[in-house]
Amino acid sequence: MPVRKIPRFGAQKNIGKFSSVKTGRVAWFESLLERDYMYLLDYELAISYWIEQPLKIRFGDNGRTCSYTPDFEVHRHSKKQIVEVKTKEQVDSGEWDALFSTASLICEQEGYEFSVVTDEFIRQQPRLENVKTLWKYARTPIRARHQILCIEFFREKQITEIELSELIQFFRAQHVPLQTIYALLFWSVLNFDVMQPLNAGSLITLPSTEISATTHLRLS
Repeated sequence: MPVRKIPRFGAQKNIGKFSSVKTGRVAWFESLLERDYMYLLDYELAISYWIEQPLKIRFGDNGRTCSYTPDFEVHRHSKKQIVEVKTKEQVDSGEWDALFSTASLICEQEGYEFSVVTDEFIRQQPRLENVKTLWKYARTPIRARHQILCIEFFREKQITEIELSELIQFFRAQHVPLQTIYALLFWSVLNFDVMQPLNAGSLITLPSTEISATTHLRLS
């Protein structure tokens, strides 16, 4: 559970809830930038868990005991991170340098990597809009049959990539709705270049063997 409750009322703007498809939790955000980062956290396959306002970092400053609550704790397959979300303008101002340096040292001692993520990274387009579009369909049930159809389709075509429009046509013939294809893309059962606009001409591929070994865990 978050250690700090985000105030629900008051002068602050852009406070809201985000219902994570990855963690099954309802998370609160304090800015639209934090909300946008939550979409990316839900989408990235290497992330197994995340939580907002995860802990308090306490440290001494000129004889005073200070505390700082970072924005996120993120668990990846290879490491655990403490993440702060800031605009690039805030980071470039230097105002937060001392705090971030202290937090980085403390996190390293506890086995975490400290990371600052800015709007420049979070709001890269068309990636963010692609993720937001696919996220709407992330709760669409994915059956074992759907993954089998994907494998059979590429095997029969004897190709490694196909346009999304042709894949949609194939799935419609199998009475599989469009929402399922978007769910397959969100959960990386099918892959595409998320840094390119998602449209009928997008090239779709099967994931590598290593990724395929993990996606079956998502099937219901």
